[in-house]
Amino acid sequence: MIKSLKLKLVLVIAILCAALLSLECYVTYHETQSSFEDSLNANYNYKSEYFAAVVNNWLVNETGTVDSAITAVTSGENDDDEEIAKSLANATSTLVEITENDESAAMVYIQLTGGDLINGSGWVPSDDFDGTTRSWYTGAVALKGKFYYSDPYVDANSGNLVITVSKYFNSNGWEGVAALDIYVSTLLSGIDTLTKEHGEEGSYLFVTDGSGYMIYHPNSAFNSTTETILSIDDLGIDYVTAAASDDAGAIEDYDGTDIYVTLKTAEDTGWMVYYVTPAENFDSVADGVKKTEISILLVCLLIAIVVATIIGIYIANPITAASNKIKDLADGVKNGNADLTEDITTKSKDEVGRLVNSVNELKNAMGEIISTINDASDELVANVNELKDAAGVSTENVTNISATMQQMGASSQETSASTTIVAKQISEITSLTKEVSKNTADKTKDISKELDDLNTLKEKIETNGEATMKRLNEAIERLNERIKDTQKVEEIQKMTQGISDVASQTNLLSLNASIEAARAGEAGRGFAVVADEIGSLAGNSAEMAHNIQEVSDDVLSIVDQLVKAAEEVSEIMLKISEENMEEKKQIIEEYAKSLNDCYDAISSISANNNEISDSINSIYDSINSIDSAVEENANGISSVAGGATELVSVSNNVLHGANSVDKITTDLKAQVKGFKY
Repeated sequence: MIKSLKLKLVLVIAILCAALLSLECYVTYHETQSSFEDSLNANYNYKSEYFAAVVNNWLVNETGTVDSAITAVTSGENDDDEEIAKSLANATSTLVEITENDESAAMVYIQLTGGDLINGSGWVPSDDFDGTTRSWYTGAVALKGKFYYSDPYVDANSGNLVITVSKYFNSNGWEGVAALDIYVSTLLSGIDTLTKEHGEEGSYLFVTDGSGYMIYHPNSAFNSTTETILSIDDLGIDYVTAAASDDAGAIEDYDGTDIYVTLKTAEDTGWMVYYVTPAENFDSVADGVKKTEISILLVCLLIAIVVATIIGIYIANPITAASNKIKDLADGVKNGNADLTEDITTKSKDEVGRLVNSVNELKNAMGEIISTINDASDELVANVNELKDAAGVSTENVTNISATMQQMGASSQETSASTTIVAKQISEITSLTKEVSKNTADKTKDISKELDDLNTLKEKIETNGEATMKRLNEAIERLNERIKDTQKVEEIQKMTQGISDVASQTNLLSLNASIEAARAGEAGRGFAVVADEIGSLAGNSAEMAHNIQEVSDDVLSIVDQLVKAAEEVSEIMLKISEENMEEKKQIIEEYAKSLNDCYDAISSISANNNEISDSINSIYDSINSIDSAVEENANGISSVAGGATELVSVSNNVLHGANSVDKITTDLKAQVKGFKY
C-alpha cells in the first residue's frame, strides 16, 4: 500500500496519461490500419485492372488477324466462277502468310455461307464437315459483326489448349465467318513475366473465361487436358469467395500459403483475371505500422511519467507541509497535551489552504467541547451517585415482593393439584352413576318381562306346572343377580366422602392464599379476591357432597327393601313348590305383587340416581371454576413474579450503568486534564 501522497499523485497522473495515450494510439492505429488497408486494397485493385487490361490487349491484338483474313476475302470479286476462284486463291495465300507470321495462330480459316471453307494451314476437312454448325460460327453470326470468343478446348492433334476468335462479315458480296484458333500457352506466355515485373513478390495471375473454364493457371495440375476441361469450381480452392470483397479474409492456396485474391474482368473478352498475392505481403506492412505506433506509444509513456512526476511533486508539497502540522496536532490530542490555542499556518490559498482553515475551526470547536465536557463531568458524578442509591433501594423492595409471589405461587399449585384430584373422582362417580342407571333400567325391563311371563304362566300352570317351576327358579336367580348390582351404590358414598375431604383441603388452601395476599399488601389485593372466590366454591362443593350423601342413604334404604322383597319372593317360590295348583295360582299372584313392588323400588332408585348425577355435574362445574380461578391466579402470580425478577434485573443494570458512567466521567476528566483551551 502506497502511503506517500507524492507517489500516489505521480502514479495517478501517469496512469491517466498512459490511458489517454493508449486510447489515442489505439484509435489512431485502427484508423491508420483501416486507411492503409484501403490503400493496399486500392493498389491491388489497380494492379488487377492493369493486368486484366494487358491480357485483354493481348487477345484483342489477335483480332487484327481475323480482320486481315476478312479483308483478304472481301477484297476479291465474285461476279463469276473464275473471279470467285481467283479471289479464294488469293485469300488462301493471305491466310497461309498470316499463319506463318503469327506464332500464336494455330490456324486461320474462313467459313463462307455457301459452304466453302478456306484456311492457311493446308488442313482439308472431311466430306461431311459443315462449319456452319459449329459454335464459333453460330456464335459469331449471333453477334452480327462483334468478335466471339469460344470456350477453351484442347486441340486433338497438338494437345495444346486452344481458344477461337471469330467474326461474322457480309461485304462486297461475300458472307461468312472468319476465325482464328489461338494457342493459349503462346498467347499468355508473358503473363508470369508481367506478374514479376508489376506484382508483389510471390504473386501470380490465372485466367478463366466468362463461364469459369480454366484458360491458364501457373500450377500445371490445374491445366485442362484432352480428356477434361477444368472449371474453377474443380480446383478445390474458393478463389471466387475470396475475391468477392476486399474485406474477405485470407484463404489457403494449393501450396499451403495464405493468400488474398483480387478479381477483374477483361473488358472486351469477358475473361476473368484473378490476381493472387501472399497474405504475408499485406500483413507485413500492417505489422510495420503497428511496430512504429508502439514505439511512439512507449516514448510518449516515458514523457508522461516524467511530466507526471514533476506535476505530482509540485501539487503535493503544500499538502505534505499542512499534513505534517496536522499530524503534530493529532499526536498532541492523542497524548492528552495538545495546545488548542495555537492555529496551523499555511501560505496556500487553494483547497489545501481551505483544508487548513477547516482544521483550525475544528480545533477551536474541539476546545469548546472539551471545556463543556470538563464542566459537565462534575455534575454528572453527583447525579450518578444519587442514581446508585435509588437503584439499591429499589432492588431490595422488589426482592421482597418476588419472595412473597413465589410463596403464593406454591399455594396455587397445591390448590390446582387438589382440584385435579377432585375432578378425577367426580369423573369416576359420574361413570358409576351411569352404570347404576343402566343396571336399574335393565332390571325394570327384566321385571316387566317377568310380570308378562307370570300372566302367561297363570294360563298354562295347569298343563305345564313343572316347566313353570323351572322358569320361576330361573327368574329368581336373575332377580338376585340384579339386586347384587344395585348394591354398588354404596361406592358413591365412599367417593362422596372423598369430595368432602378435597373441599375441606381446598378451603384451607384458600385461607392460606388470603393470608399470603394480605402479606403482599397492595400487590396481592387482586389475589385475595381470587382466594375468597376459591373458598366460596369449596363451600358449595362440600354442600353438594352432603346432598349426594343424603340421596345415597335413601337409595341404600330402598336397596335394603329390595333385598327383603327378593327374600320374600324366594320364600313364596318355595311355597309354590309345596302347595297344590290352586295355592300356586294364589302364590303367583302374590309373587306378581312382589315384583310390582320391586319394579316401583327400582324405578325410585333410577330417579334418585338421576338426581345424584345432576348434583355431581354441578360439583364438577364448581371444581372446573375453582381450577380456572386457581390457574388464573397462578398465571397472575407468575406474571408478577416474572415482572419482579425483570425489575430486579433492570435495577441491577441501572446500578451497573451508573457505575460505568461514574468510571467514564472519571476517565473524561483525566483525558481533558492536559489540554489547553
